[in-house]
Amino acid sequence: MFKLLLINALFFSSLLPCSALQITFKQDARVDGVRTTLGDVAEFDANTEMAQALASQRVAQSPPPGETVTLNSLAIKKQLITTLSLPGSISWNGSRTVNLKRNGIHIGSTKIQEIIAEYLRLNSENLPDAEIRFIPAALPLPFILPVGALTYEVIPSNPRILGSSRFSIIFRVNNRVAKNMSVRGRIEALAPVVVATGRLAKGSILSPGNLTLAIKDLNKVSNPGLDINNFSGKKLKRNIKAGTPVTRAMVTSLPVVRRGERVKIVISSGPMHLSASGIARTDGSHNQMIRVQNINSKKIIHCRVAAPGLVEVIL
Repeated sequence: MFKLLLINALFFSSLLPCSALQITFKQDARVDGVRTTLGDVAEFDANTEMAQALASQRVAQSPPPGETVTLNSLAIKKQLITTLSLPGSISWNGSRTVNLKRNGIHIGSTKIQEIIAEYLRLNSENLPDAEIRFIPAALPLPFILPVGALTYEVIPSNPRILGSSRFSIIFRVNNRVAKNMSVRGRIEALAPVVVATGRLAKGSILSPGNLTLAIKDLNKVSNPGLDINNFSGKKLKRNIKAGTPVTRAMVTSLPVVRRGERVKIVISSGPMHLSASGIARTDGSHNQMIRVQNINSKKIIHCRVAAPGLVEVIL
């Protein structure tokens, strides 16, 4: 008799419907995008078509990247039951509230400075040979961008880069602009430049003995000299103090040919080589064009100073 009752119980229990789908709300959940679905905030005890369809249903707008909102699970349940034709056998469980946080990409002041430093390194071929760095006027505030493929574009306020007082940075996530920002500051470009070792008077002839190299910020010196040899033998056009950077505008080259000097005039064109004698009518430094009078024809011609006592006609 007992065996018969057991068999009947097993038989009739097999005719009962399968267990209902159980949906359990999480206490804490995270999302990446702007759209929050039921699958983001709840777990399902089975991977059925019904479960997959319910998991894809939008239940809320996600908070901004990095921020958290609290969702009411009872309100979510009511919304779904009201708008969808759901079987009454679904079992709703879990937390009454869900703390939903949206993931994001944190961009801090250190990262922003690294981006600008990277830009300066990548453009080093267009910059002088110096130790170059950007000094922000104030540290930029951190922010959070949406999750995705991050790229950025850096734009200096001065196309020459040096002298820029601001860098604009365009952040893109998945090729879409996510943030535009500007960082104000200054560029420091430290390099050895030619300076006077002592006080020098106007008309002084420069030599390696009264010149040396000193570290200076290239942004504060207009057209500085970087090689002492380029200034040696040239004449100062103004008085300068010790430690003053010597620039190209401060010097002039001594004449190689002087006015009234007899010079040799040469003309070269392919295999043809001609020469004549002349008188320089103006002073001229190396490679400078001067007026020369041909001794025989008395004509004035323009020649390039090639060497002491030698000028050439440029055809």
